[in-house]
Amino acid sequence: MGYFEYLKGTLEPLGIYDLESGVGAGELFAAGLELDKVFLELEELCREAIAATSRSYGIKNYEKILPYRPSYITIEDAQRAITSLLRIRGGSFTLDMLQSTVSGCGIRAEVYEGGTGMSAVVSFPENRGIPEDFDKLKRRIEEIMPCHLNLEYRFTYASWRELMEGLHDWRSIESKAPRWRDVETYF
Repeated sequence: MGYFEYLKGTLEPLGIYDLESGVGAGELFAAGLELDKVFLELEELCREAIAATSRSYGIKNYEKILPYRPSYITIEDAQRAITSLLRIRGGSFTLDMLQSTVSGCGIRAEVYEGGTGMSAVVSFPENRGIPEDFDKLKRRIEEIMPCHLNLEYRFTYASWRELMEGLHDWRSIESKAPRWRDVETYF
C-alpha cells in the first residue's frame, strides 16, 4: 500500500471529498507519489546510516572514518567488521571487550587470558599456520589492544596424528602438499 492509498483511506471516512475522480483525487495521487519517493529515500538513509544494515555507500562512508579498512568478501562480512571496529575503544580490560576489540582486526581471532597476570593470548581458529600478512595484522592488533598487556600469539598446525590419518604414505603427502608449509597447514 502506497501513500496515495493511505491518504485516501484517511480522508474517506470524512465523506466530503470525491477521492476517485474529483479535483482533489489528482492532487492526492500526486502527493501520495511524492511521499512514496520521500519515504523510500528515508528508508535507504536509515539503512545506510546503521553499520549492521548498510549495504552500499554507508559501508564506504564508515570505511572512510575508521582507522582501518576492514578486509571482507561479502557485504555481511563488511557489516560485522565495521560493527566490530566501531566497538574499539581505549581502556578495554574485560575479556569480552578484548574479544570485541580484536574482532575488528579483519580476520577471525580469539583472545583469552594468558598464564600470567596482564597477559593475553591471541589465536586464529579458522586459520592453519601463520596468517597471511601477519606482520600487518600483528601491528593492527597491538595498536588496538591496551598497551599494558603482554600479548602472545598461538598458531594452529596439523598434528602428526592428523597427517597420518589423512595421508597414508609419503607419495600421497608429496602429491597433496609439495612444500613443508603446505604439510603443516594441510588439514
